[in-house]
Amino acid sequence: MNRLALSGLALVVAATAVMAVPEGNAVAAGGGAPDAPAEQYCVIVVGKAVKGELSPVRSKTCGSSPVSKSLVKASANTVLLMEWFEHANNSPSSLTRVHGEAGDCDADGYRLRATGFWANRISGFNAYSKCNVATGYDLVNLSGDRQTWRMDKPCKCLLQGWVGAYMNDRIESFWIRQG
Repeated sequence: MNRLALSGLALVVAATAVMAVPEGNAVAAGGGAPDAPAEQYCVIVVGKAVKGELSPVRSKTCGSSPVSKSLVKASANTVLLMEWFEHANNSPSSLTRVHGEAGDCDADGYRLRATGFWANRISGFNAYSKCNVATGYDLVNLSGDRQTWRMDKPCKCLLQGWVGAYMNDRIESFWIRQG
């Protein structure tokens, strides 16, 4: 084989190796654990943000069951704000529940980042605790392309089984609020 053919072959092998590792499951440098393997359940607790800023993350706890003692303990004295689903129509192989330590949504609500495993993987979500309006953004700091969902139900909640083709697997941040 000539040099040009070998160079082309090396590029194909390198590209194939990169595509073989699913995004979000890459192993950290030094052989660390993947960011969030399939069938993992997490609770993220956030605080109330200063108006216009992102809600501060107070804790993140993960386990192998959505009802594990560590997840129940992590969510104590908080309210359930959101559930994020990797696949549409509430069919999770991984599920993250976001809890607020400052109570139900109000007009200012909470501003959340979907980072790590969840960046560009959300296909559906539920919002609770009077969070009946949600805007999803394709960039982490509540910017870029966006879409807003609203549901007026007695529960003051928002059940969005599928975000639709426009924002599917593109969401990196949310602003949830009562509307």
